[in-house]
Amino acid sequence: MAVDIREYEPVDTVVQAVEVNGLDLDDIVAWINDTSNLKGIVGQPALRGRSAEYIDLQTPEGMLRAVLGDYIVTDGAGSFWKESRSVFERSYNPRAGGNTGGEGGEGE
Repeated sequence: MAVDIREYEPVDTVVQAVEVNGLDLDDIVAWINDTSNLKGIVGQPALRGRSAEYIDLQTPEGMLRAVLGDYIVTDGAGSFWKESRSVFERSYNPRAGGNTGGEGGEGE
């Protein structure tokens, strides 16, 4: 998997997140579908060639659309949600040595 998934810390818990960047949507969707505890298709990328790429994400609260710049976040227990970049960057701090892998990721 070529997705650069990293760990981030809010005040009271650790989450994993990846930014929707338009380059590796299929890998992000595979990560969601491999680790989600929801049944059926829980992540699906936009069709290639559209002007705006996004990922539709099934959550317990309903379908959400993560667009370029949004973060897709998981608690590690199979729940996923999206955060806008501005909210995510104010709410979470990168964890020291918190790169969980994926090809191209560089741990400390």
